[in-house]
Amino acid sequence: MNCSPMPEYAELDAMLKEAAHAGASATLRESGSLRMLGDLQLQSLESGKSLLFRGAKRRDQHPPVGTVLTLSLLFGEEVYALRTTMLEPVSSPEEAGPMVQVAWPSEILERHRRQDLRVASPGLPPLDAQVGVGGRLYSAKVLNLSETGIGLGFPQSFPLVLRAHLDVDTMLPGGIAFQILGEVRHMEILEGEALPLRVGVVMGSLEGPSRERMRRFIQARRTELSGNLRRAGDR
Repeated sequence: MNCSPMPEYAELDAMLKEAAHAGASATLRESGSLRMLGDLQLQSLESGKSLLFRGAKRRDQHPPVGTVLTLSLLFGEEVYALRTTMLEPVSSPEEAGPMVQVAWPSEILERHRRQDLRVASPGLPPLDAQVGVGGRLYSAKVLNLSETGIGLGFPQSFPLVLRAHLDVDTMLPGGIAFQILGEVRHMEILEGEALPLRVGVVMGSLEGPSRERMRRFIQARRTELSGNLRRAGDR
């Protein structure tokens, strides 16, 4: 993941307008904190001034106005991490909670292509998993998967530190057992979500059969997801 220089205003403006038109998915995290607002969608923008997001829930705790935030924006196959600041929320009778408003981004922190497969998506349920940490077992859901890492969601928080080793056991479709050993590289807490603790894990080396099973599963899920999107577009 390489940091990118801030593009010219016109380039950033065009990208954000396209992202708003597509309702790009977004999360907001306070700098230096694990707590974040997730499952947001970019609703609209005022060029050079502000961005407006829908999807916040009434129970969500919004950062104070003026708080420096990291905005993660998924647009197509690109993932952007942008520096911004919290503004006053905006009331909307159409939303369950106030709409989140932030300042126009001041810096691009990261920009990279998305490599993982989002396992949990509309029409594609997440996989159940058992995760071993320090001699204890915890239930989790597999939310995304690549050939180098796995994203997990836990229904409740528990003591966990970066670089901790995890044993993850799950069952791929068709009754195929799949086990990996990995290391925690990222953690965040999504307030008010069914799976509030999200953990990013880098997998250790996989032996031939395990790697091939994972590749077949990823390819099958991508094919299934593409079919779902194509059918939705034909409606």
